[in-house]
Amino acid sequence: MNICLISREYPTEDHTGGIATYTEKTARTLASWGHTVHVVTESGRDWATRIEDGVTVISVPALPSRVPLIDRSRAVARVLARLPQTADIVQACEYRAEAFWYALKKPAGTRLVTRLATPSSLVEQLNTHETGHGLRAHVVDRLERLQTQRSDGIISPTKALADLVCERWRIAPERVTVIRTGVDFARRYGSEAADLPAELRGREYLIYFGRLEERKGVHVLAQALPRVLAAFPQLHMVFAGSVQQYQGRSLRAYIKERNEGYQNRLHFYPRLAHEQLYPLLEGALAAVLPSLWENLANTCLEALDMGKPVVATTGCGFSEAIEDGRSGMLVPPANVPALENALLVLLSDRGKLQSMSQEAKARAEHFKLDVVTRGLLDFYEMLRARGTTHRPSHLPLASTTP
Repeated sequence: MNICLISREYPTEDHTGGIATYTEKTARTLASWGHTVHVVTESGRDWATRIEDGVTVISVPALPSRVPLIDRSRAVARVLARLPQTADIVQACEYRAEAFWYALKKPAGTRLVTRLATPSSLVEQLNTHETGHGLRAHVVDRLERLQTQRSDGIISPTKALADLVCERWRIAPERVTVIRTGVDFARRYGSEAADLPAELRGREYLIYFGRLEERKGVHVLAQALPRVLAAFPQLHMVFAGSVQQYQGRSLRAYIKERNEGYQNRLHFYPRLAHEQLYPLLEGALAAVLPSLWENLANTCLEALDMGKPVVATTGCGFSEAIEDGRSGMLVPPANVPALENALLVLLSDRGKLQSMSQEAKARAEHFKLDVVTRGLLDFYEMLRARGTTHRPSHLPLASTTP
């Protein structure tokens, strides 16, 4: 099968984020099974084509533009038109509508799949507490919605995201198929992992990793930490990820300000390559991911795959990955006392913590990359066999739905 994945983000282009991680591991797995796989990504440099792990990666330079989303989608459509063979499947996220132009007039025989990530309007709402009302926000939302509606198939990593998007964009729920995100973190990076940083050796610590931004609830964790660090004088806290602004200053500065008496027990690292992240996860007691809302974070699956309980939030995709009280703990979002209490309970019973670590590892088996990607491939085959555009794309995939 000829498959093309569209993703502005791609790890080897020094991009970060869940879309980049998902695209790379999915493309790599499909290529290893003998499929012809292209990835169209964005580069800050020149046009380039290269082969990585059997995947043909086509980099399109980011050019100055007054209408970057539309021009980007037009550039993507031109690349797709010039592929040596017409793609059987083209897949893109709804975020920033990279396949919008292609959706307007795609070749006969090609099936366009939109994979829901998180609509731009929701990202903005979580970071600013406001839904965008300007012309640009309206245009972005419109383009994302039209691309999704014009797709032959729509997939979502979680039912929580599918329900939200269907309600916002008035899409029939039966058009969306839940296909989980897969993980192979422990297997892939264990043999090439870096050493644990010297300052963490012999320490007990919790870890947060991912972007340090408001929608990830990092400010909530900053407020919960003093009580936890006071209760456990030997405990340290690790943050790994790029830092965003919060209330006029960096979130790193805010965390340090809220934990002024515990500066020597806070450790900050930039966004790390997976080989460098591996030892930090391996040495942690648990991961803390207190997002205000989350689709299905790669960070959650990577922590589970490493056998680390995850303390996360209810009302979003975390509830579909974490078994509360078994493989992790779930608390209401933006609730500082609830997060404090969950961490105190988790750390107070080391026997329970060990049991939850085993359950976390077992839970990750439901999200193994090979199993999930096989379900995605089955979905592709169903779309090709169906041969009719815009019909409901419901397909029960028991193997990908734990």
